[in-house]
Amino acid sequence: MSSQTDFPNFLSALKHQPEMAAKTGRDMLKRFNQHQFDQYDQGTPVAELVKERAVFVDQILKKIWQHLFDSTEFTLLAVGGYGRNELHPYSDIDILILCATPLNDHEAVSHFLTLLWDIGFEVGSAIRTLEETIEAAQDDITTATNLLEARWLTGNYMLFEQLHALWKKVDFWPTESFFHGKMAEQQARHKRFHDTVYQLEPNIKESPGGLRDIQTLFWVAKRHFNATSIHQLVQKRFITPEEFRELDAAYKFLSRVRFLLHRLKKRREDRLSFDNQQEVAENFGYKNTPEKLAVEQFMNSYYRNLRSVVKLNEILLQHFNEELCSDQSPTIVNINQRFQLINQYLDIRSEQVFQYFPSALLEIFIILENDPSIAGIRARTIRLLRENLHLIDDDFRRDPINKALFIEILRQPRGINASLKRMHSYGLLDAYIPVFHKIAGLMQFNIFHAYTVDEHTLLVIRHLRRFFIKEYAFEFPTAHQITKHICKPEILFLAALFHDIAKGRNGAHEILGADDAYHFCLEHNLNDTDTKLITWLVRYHLEFSSVAQRKDLSDPAVIQDFAHFVGTQNRLNYLYLLTVADICSTSDDVWNDWKNGLFLDLYNQTSNALDKAMEIPKTKTKKALLHQEKARELLAKNSLNVSDYQALWNALKKSAFFIRQTPTEICRITRELYQRQLQDINITITGKTQRGASELMIYMQNRDFLFGQITQTLDNLDLNVVEAKVYSTTENMTLVLVYFLNREQEAIEDPTMIQIIHQKLEKNLMESTPIPPSNNYRRARQIKHFNTPTEIGYRDLAKNLTEISISTKDISGLLSRIGLAFRKAEIRMHDAKINTVGEKAEDTFIISSLDNKALNIEQKQQLKTYLENEMIK
Repeated sequence: MSSQTDFPNFLSALKHQPEMAAKTGRDMLKRFNQHQFDQYDQGTPVAELVKERAVFVDQILKKIWQHLFDSTEFTLLAVGGYGRNELHPYSDIDILILCATPLNDHEAVSHFLTLLWDIGFEVGSAIRTLEETIEAAQDDITTATNLLEARWLTGNYMLFEQLHALWKKVDFWPTESFFHGKMAEQQARHKRFHDTVYQLEPNIKESPGGLRDIQTLFWVAKRHFNATSIHQLVQKRFITPEEFRELDAAYKFLSRVRFLLHRLKKRREDRLSFDNQQEVAENFGYKNTPEKLAVEQFMNSYYRNLRSVVKLNEILLQHFNEELCSDQSPTIVNINQRFQLINQYLDIRSEQVFQYFPSALLEIFIILENDPSIAGIRARTIRLLRENLHLIDDDFRRDPINKALFIEILRQPRGINASLKRMHSYGLLDAYIPVFHKIAGLMQFNIFHAYTVDEHTLLVIRHLRRFFIKEYAFEFPTAHQITKHICKPEILFLAALFHDIAKGRNGAHEILGADDAYHFCLEHNLNDTDTKLITWLVRYHLEFSSVAQRKDLSDPAVIQDFAHFVGTQNRLNYLYLLTVADICSTSDDVWNDWKNGLFLDLYNQTSNALDKAMEIPKTKTKKALLHQEKARELLAKNSLNVSDYQALWNALKKSAFFIRQTPTEICRITRELYQRQLQDINITITGKTQRGASELMIYMQNRDFLFGQITQTLDNLDLNVVEAKVYSTTENMTLVLVYFLNREQEAIEDPTMIQIIHQKLEKNLMESTPIPPSNNYRRARQIKHFNTPTEIGYRDLAKNLTEISISTKDISGLLSRIGLAFRKAEIRMHDAKINTVGEKAEDTFIISSLDNKALNIEQKQQLKTYLENEMIK
């Protein structure tokens, strides 16, 4: 290979032209990298390539060391992944320079490390005496683990032997301490990734189910058995051949992904970001199909491999735990004829239990739910659960006892989420509900859904359970109060289980899922009322969110229509809880105070409309008069006479101000405008309103295309507009209310930032020409990989208003681009509802022509053309 040809040149340069050694080494490394990439393209397994690279690096380090050091005072050791003889193309080279005595002269060591960096290696190094190394390892399990994998390269071998002898000492990380230390380390690492394998842009090394989980098994095995590979655990009958093959296949898959990521990024990279997912999928040979994108197929395989690792990691670490406790007398408590507790772990009493009593496959989870003191399931029982999944066939599913047991699992007062997670992890949930298997590991290639469909489904159930628990009431107080009126929580859990079960199939998933739910309910003998409610919830689980985020909730007709659709308070309660849990389970940053306010507004208004005792205005005129009456009462309490603000109210009468604003808001805005000494441009910014967002209020002379100028300014400040209202007065003035958040979906409360926003707006509103939109590069990096078509729809609301719905990719500066299109088409904007779903924007605007008329066919087509042109810029 090329590196063998280059190596003599490097050695010659090292000996005769030291100043040329780094350049020669860089050239050699570059050619070696290309050689490895060529080998990969020709089908050479990654396992061979990473070992070949370790050998290549060994040669270089040894020769440089021998050229610079002639003392026996030092030894050079490979540690970490390098110590395991595994080096990916741009992995760090972790080394330990062990000194017999404290190092006084660092010149040779410094020259050695500098040369490695100059050649192009990323080096992780430690320079310690034997005593310092032992002390560091005793205090830190990560350092100790590095030493466990230490491999001698060159130098004083006796020093290495002394270090290696550490592991024979009784008091140096005994097996039990090492095991519990690695377990704690793994748990902390998993917590950083929210204890889920399903991440939008996962870390293939550190995430649960990643390479680090497999390495943890190896480290524990090496410490306990002095094993040199996982395969030796098969020989010791610690794992089965089938488990080894599954683990080995997952390791090879993940290693290949990691190797490819390094190649694509030309640097160390362990995160499978959107930038890389499609390229990796293509390299793995996946092709787009009508049902699934290639990237979704690849990620499906990726998550399946991670799930395998998580399952085997749990089984084997539990097995290690049992092995470590084997010298102790176990505490055994019999539960019934089938199950027992051994040291608080649930176990079967006979290995034939599942064969003789197949229903025990479900019974075990009810036992877990009813005893929170149970620490978990023993390794052999998990194994037998998995090995007996074939018993869950059509006869098993038709058995009335099994049907009753499954429903009973969902009716328990605690542990439902944990049981369903275990059932899914071990394959029981997929086996019992075959359609659920179709969404296992199903990834949706978008930003909105951070988890696979199955993981999202289980998270929805987790959130629903927390709504019922008093300790978590502070998270969602309204949801917790509503749960007190929920008689059958299992209805919610079943609706959650089926709400996305038809994702990935041809057709509307809510319709197909409702059909699946209906048949499940019939098969499980649920009564007609419960069956209808579960089916209705699955069929319409998207409706509440759509109305809350896209409709004008100040319009009495919208509320009346939704109340008629829901029909009863009971249905509204169930739908609200399911919707909130569904939204919160899409990703960590989707739910915010603004969205919470919208949902509560719709829930409360609909609840009032369903309450026959409540007096609800049936028309916009009646609503406006009612709001004015209540606002007058509030203003009187604030010592304002009608004469103080009547002129302002008269000017606003023809606008929708008194319909869309609540009496409290009418009072507040009236006081604000009354108290200010009005100028040409009056700007007020409220850091955080009761609606959960920052509010921008502008009162100034009428100006068309004002919305475009405002959104351009806010876009350039990387702020996210969520709603806007424009009210024109009869006195040639305009009142604009804009609600906005930062990119973390939070209100702006920093006074300095509020001042900056104020100054930028004041400056830009003085100008008549639009400012260019900015570019959010972080956002652009993520969304550029998605093909989101632009869809534009119109609906005439009245003679003077048109509603336009725009669904498109959420590109940087989108609202300012829409504002520019309105300007070019000479369109006046009255109201805006802004909704972003991942990489997709779903915005609704109430607009008119400049002479306040609904748009005609020609104007609609012209505006559509301008909008489409702005979207592709």
